[in-house]
Amino acid sequence: MKIHKTLLGLTIGVLSTVSILDIWNIQKVKADSVNDTNSKQAVCSKFVAGTYLTTIKDVNGKFASRALITLTEEGNLISSDSNQGGISGQFDPFTTSQGTWACDGKKAITGRALNFSLSNKGGSGIARNDYRATFNPITQTVEGTIELRLFNNLQGNPLQDNGQKGGSFFFTGQLVTAR
Repeated sequence: MKIHKTLLGLTIGVLSTVSILDIWNIQKVKADSVNDTNSKQAVCSKFVAGTYLTTIKDVNGKFASRALITLTEEGNLISSDSNQGGISGQFDPFTTSQGTWACDGKKAITGRALNFSLSNKGGSGIARNDYRATFNPITQTVEGTIELRLFNNLQGNPLQDNGQKGGSFFFTGQLVTAR
């Protein structure tokens, strides 16, 4: 009887230990698969994150502006353009563009940023910039395209609609470094 209770206790102990180890392994596999899925984005994020001084040209290769485009590791995109003050008779001033980006391959991203036009005439609108860019890790450079879409009033939905085409642009840029 005493041996029977001891064997029963050992059996329960072994089964409990095996069950706990199995649960830990299941959790480990789940954690590894989540990390593996996110690791491509994490590697890409570290690779492209930074601020780039860019030159923007129109489809004919004519200079349009300079911009600072910042990509954070968390996926934020911020762009300040030298034409934000507007050009008299062509377009009103506009705010800094803010949005998000995601990896699109090993050395490429897509992004989307929004800004508001500022008018002293009382009207205002929203603009959306759709970015596609590729990066060169050796030269620390970027090149890509920007598709500008315009929404003439604040009621427009730049996240679901395409608005009016505002232009296509090409850009090249260099990573801004501390030295």
